Amino acid sequence: MKSSGSAKATWRQGVTWRIVRCVLLYLLVYAMAWTAIGLLAPRGTTASFEQLSRWGSSLSYLDTGVYCFVLIGLPSIFIIVLTGLSHHEMEPPKFRAMVTVLILLPTWFLLFGNIVEELVIQVAAQGVFTTFVMPVPLIPRRDSGP
Repeated sequence: MKSSGSAKATWRQGVTWRIVRCVLLYLLVYAMAWTAIGLLAPRGTTASFEQLSRWGSSLSYLDTGVYCFVLIGLPSIFIIVLTGLSHHEMEPPKFRAMVTVLILLPTWFLLFGNIVEELVIQVAAQGVFTTFVMPVPLIPRRDSGP
């Protein structure tokens, strides 16, 4: 009886660790994407249309990335975790394709600005995460009975 309870506790710890690891990996990919945006996007300008320094422009893009995390990152994490918890029996390629489509939805607002670099790099980062980095399945199958 104790071994069954111990197996359940170990399984729950494994699931918790996989969810935490998935979220941390997403945060890493998101941070790398906005760092790339800060380094590759054209330099920003001030209110008086003076061009910012490369460092000032990069910091400006990173600041924007922090604000965009609320609009892109948090909904994406929410979608990833909920989809992983509800579709844990799905085959990995189908699951990855479905999650890729779903986490591109929060990037819709980038379409309405003149911000091509941000859109392309953010969409690429979302795709890279779901295709190569995201642990699948999020919930491993139990080897033993309930």
